[in-house]
Amino acid sequence: MSPSHFLIAAFATVTGSNLTVWEKLMAVPKETWISFGVAVLAVIVVVKIWKNLREVSEIVPWIVLVLFGGSVILYTTYERCEPKILSPIFNELSRVLPSKIEYKDYKDTTPAK
Repeated sequence: MSPSHFLIAAFATVTGSNLTVWEKLMAVPKETWISFGVAVLAVIVVVKIWKNLREVSEIVPWIVLVLFGGSVILYTTYERCEPKILSPIFNELSRVLPSKIEYKDYKDTTPAK
C-alpha cells in the first residue's frame, strides 16, 4: 500500500467517515489496474483478429480457435498448471494425454541386453 493510500484509509478511520467510491478506487493497487488494462487490450486484439480472419472465410476463425484451445489444453495437461477448480477435469484428461509428471516418474523396466 502506497503512503497516499495509507493516509486516505487512516483519515477515513480516524474521522469515522465512509470512503467515497473515488477513494476506494484510489486504494486499489496499481498491479490490479495494469492487469485490468492488459485484459481489456487482449479482448480488443482478439476481436480484431477474429474479424480479420472472418473476412478470409467464416470457418477460419473457428479452426484457429480449436487449434489454440487444443494447444492450451495440451500444455496445461502436460505441465499440470491448471487452477485447482479444474483439477478433476484435467485428472481425467491426463489419463489420455501426456503429462510431465508421468514421464518424470516413469522407470524403465525393460531388461538390459
